[in-house]
Amino acid sequence: MKKVLSLLLLTVLVALVTGGYLVFDRYQKNPVQVVPYPYTFVESAPGIQLDAPILITGDRMGAYFAKFKTELAAAISVNLAKPIQVQSLAKEGNGLHRTLHELKSLTQWPQILIYQGASEEFAESKFNPAEIAKINTNFKRYSDDRIETFLILYPWLSRLVYEPIHQVKLGATPELKQVEEPEYLRRMETEFLLYEQQLIQLVNQSKDRNTLLILTTTPINLDIPPKKVCEFTTTTDIETEILDLRELLKKNNPKAAYAKSSKLINQYSGNALLLYIHGQVAKRLGYTDEAAQSLLKSTAYDCRPWRTTEVYNSIIRKVAKDHQVLLFDFAQMITNEWTQNTTFFDEIHPQNLYYDQGMKQLGMVIKRILKL
Repeated sequence: MKKVLSLLLLTVLVALVTGGYLVFDRYQKNPVQVVPYPYTFVESAPGIQLDAPILITGDRMGAYFAKFKTELAAAISVNLAKPIQVQSLAKEGNGLHRTLHELKSLTQWPQILIYQGASEEFAESKFNPAEIAKINTNFKRYSDDRIETFLILYPWLSRLVYEPIHQVKLGATPELKQVEEPEYLRRMETEFLLYEQQLIQLVNQSKDRNTLLILTTTPINLDIPPKKVCEFTTTTDIETEILDLRELLKKNNPKAAYAKSSKLINQYSGNALLLYIHGQVAKRLGYTDEAAQSLLKSTAYDCRPWRTTEVYNSIIRKVAKDHQVLLFDFAQMITNEWTQNTTFFDEIHPQNLYYDQGMKQLGMVIKRILKL
């Protein structure tokens, strides 16, 4: 009997020691963080003192957007004795994760914050694809309102709640690279997850600092074909069908091409080039709405992430709606003009006149909000 009790006691002791070690090991490996991001910055961003009440942030699209800050300031400053100032921190290579990092360095947040970006989110590797399952598990736990509340109150509990991962260490400047199909497909869902979570964090931080946040969608040039068709969406049969479609268009028979492409996009889902051709054919026949929808889908299925896509704009619209944030749908504004004029001067930038129009519209909205 004594031997049985001793064995039982030893078993319990081993279990306690093992469990204690595992808890301690997890506690040691995990950083303290409410949101379980799979990356960390090796150093804090330099402190920034703003000189203006309105700030533009984002990536290369935000930087180009900011070239028209004078027009925005002029639209807001009508009938004011002194023109209002607009400043920009947007720059090429600044994914939303870097924008958030940079905003931490502000000595004081602006009265109004305008975000324009989502075109370079894949350009910098910010997590290890081998740990995607753990990343998803951690965000699933974070999405539980009860857990989130506890972590806000007691951040150190994050060291026990989350699965340990090896955080990617990010330097002061982004290391940008072109992402090829295999890596893109591995990273895709997790990148979208991270982007939405980062956008929600931007919303929450703006509210905490009593800053009016304006989210903007990013214009997409619908007339530019996809850079890469995903290999799993194409076959020799599909390629033959596409050649036949091109032949019909060469023979100036768009109606026959439309009938054929309409069947093909239902038969073969997810082929970016097929969706693009169908959209262009529909545009030629005057089916504008159908054309735009097909071309936007084409951007979502492009297997080379070289610009923003409709997926990112959908996330921006969703977050703005769910969190009651002001949205300037710049992308939709450009799309509405798409069949009437030449809307872009290169692959990613709209004509300057649309930036002028956009700044006037945005300026009037801000003027009403500020009651100027």
